[in-house]
Amino acid sequence: MELFYTKNIDRSKAFLTDGEALHCTKVLRNKPGDNVLVTDGMGEMFNATILSASPKEVVLALNGVAAREDRGYYLHMAVALTKNSERFDWFLEKATELGLDEITPLVCTHSLRKVFNYERAERVLMSAMKQSLKCRLPKLNEPILASAFLEKMPREGCLKLMGHCREGEKSALPLLLSNGGERVVIMVGPEGDFSVEEIERGALSGFEMFHMGSARLRVETAALTALTAVYLNYLK
Repeated sequence: MELFYTKNIDRSKAFLTDGEALHCTKVLRNKPGDNVLVTDGMGEMFNATILSASPKEVVLALNGVAAREDRGYYLHMAVALTKNSERFDWFLEKATELGLDEITPLVCTHSLRKVFNYERAERVLMSAMKQSLKCRLPKLNEPILASAFLEKMPREGCLKLMGHCREGEKSALPLLLSNGGERVVIMVGPEGDFSVEEIERGALSGFEMFHMGSARLRVETAALTALTAVYLNYLK
């Protein structure tokens, strides 16, 4: 069944508007009486039956919870913008398929791109959530300087990890993840890596440094590898 997204859900009904209503009626040609899935992106997916349908609004009757997405951990990925915007879109898509809670695009000292299309990224996230039948839409933050992001991080209450390729004491990511923690924040730098100053600030902010072996990985590959490590570490 097709999954639709709307923020307008109450205890018994849901309402599709704008693009979702148009897609439901004109593209998929759904009509009253048809059964679909709907989510508000907050962790639950509902079985629903179409009560009325027009290109401007589709009214759904909710028939109970079809699925819940509860991973048992909260993952916040802070990833440097890639030189090629399509590679960052690829990361957003795959990250949503695996599952995470929050994404912050980073602008670093060595970043080659500092422009970010927020609306396009939101569309990528929503499309990935629907296609993979997820029911949690990751929170997307506005881009922020890496230094400002570090200043905002709380000293305690979460496992904070920063990956880089420079010299210095680092641990394998799986080893650090084995320490547990229900909230995890992972920072991944740009093509030119984090600067020495950013790494030092990270350490002062309580971030532990990690490596992922000797392979030279692209930004989006490193970020997805780190996310996958978290996914597998908490897999039940």
